[in-house]
Amino acid sequence: FLIRCPDRALDTHIYQAWNEPGSRVQFYNNACAQKGAIAAMEKAFGPVIVGEWSLATDNCAMWLNGFNDNLPGFPRLPCKYIPCSDPYMGFDQPGTPLDPGKGLQGPFGTGISGPIYGMCPVDRDWIRESSGDPTTGTDWIKAPPDAPAHRDDTDNVMAHLAKKKINAFSGVGHGFYFWNFRTDVYEPQWSYMAALEKGWIPKGNLNDESISGACRKEDRGEFKCSVMRTALPSAVRGAMKWCLEQWGNYDNQWVDNMDGDDLYDHADKILGDFWEEKRSVGATCDFGGIATLASLTNSTDENMEDDWPYPFDDDSYIVYVGPNIWAIIGAVVAASLIGGGIGFVLAMRYNKSFNRRVRSSSLFNSIPLSHSSAVRSSLAIFDYDDIPDIEFDKE
Repeated sequence: FLIRCPDRALDTHIYQAWNEPGSRVQFYNNACAQKGAIAAMEKAFGPVIVGEWSLATDNCAMWLNGFNDNLPGFPRLPCKYIPCSDPYMGFDQPGTPLDPGKGLQGPFGTGISGPIYGMCPVDRDWIRESSGDPTTGTDWIKAPPDAPAHRDDTDNVMAHLAKKKINAFSGVGHGFYFWNFRTDVYEPQWSYMAALEKGWIPKGNLNDESISGACRKEDRGEFKCSVMRTALPSAVRGAMKWCLEQWGNYDNQWVDNMDGDDLYDHADKILGDFWEEKRSVGATCDFGGIATLASLTNSTDENMEDDWPYPFDDDSYIVYVGPNIWAIIGAVVAASLIGGGIGFVLAMRYNKSFNRRVRSSSLFNSIPLSHSSAVRSSLAIFDYDDIPDIEFDKE
């Protein structure tokens, strides 16, 4: 195609905003795998330029799919909302300023995206994973779109994703353009200037080691694609048949007779092999939401540092582990007992009426007879009438 034409180049747009929700490592792998797809296009055609890319990992940005519109089924997850910005063309434009007392205003498309009561939709926050491998966890999918400050991991994920994308786009292609330079609503995932200010996109030399080594684990193939054991058997069988048919194997009725561990083990093999074969051209380990990536190595293995000169991906270590519920209950009970004991001792020593009522109760009749001087003195089990009055010198 255009093999003899001079000064030609192919413009390709590579986004993850329309990808299915997944773990951070799925987005990382998909970003790094794009270098294989770009290399294949360069070999078949010639110079390839990534004319558009962003850091968005969801479809929440306002009007991304058209004015007051959206694609069927999008966004996949609830969106975060922030106060809408002032109109960049001034307040003399129709419908401005926005009325915070009004909901979504028409005209409408087939979907919904627009200002609601003065709030505009933006990308969801990434959240610190609470258990397991932080790179493969999916807490952020189930979490509220606006993460609390102590759980917000968006800066970490976006910074690593940006480096991996730049690594992929600059390594084999002929350049790239971030989309967009600036946005009306504050949306760093789509604004180059805002992403630069937040430190997500590095300033200066894009050949820095943190970028040139950003895809080392993905390039080494240190991940495997595994089927989630919670996936429906029918969906697993469908994915297995689809992979087999892509390989030209249409005699796959035997899959229908599989069930239980045997089904999932065979699916691990088939889907894993298919992803491994196709990931260099941009294939994802998703298969309709039934599979996910898992690390083949210990991400905190110190021996790996000896043979690789680049700094470690710090989100390999980031895990937010909240206190165990039984630990909280135990701490509350212990604090209550200690606080109650201290309060009782102080009341016995310094409150005369409380001391007398306690001493007259049947429960505490035996305490004055205690052989322990510590018990008698600490609880002040004595008769206040026996305390001699202290006369102070008036001089």
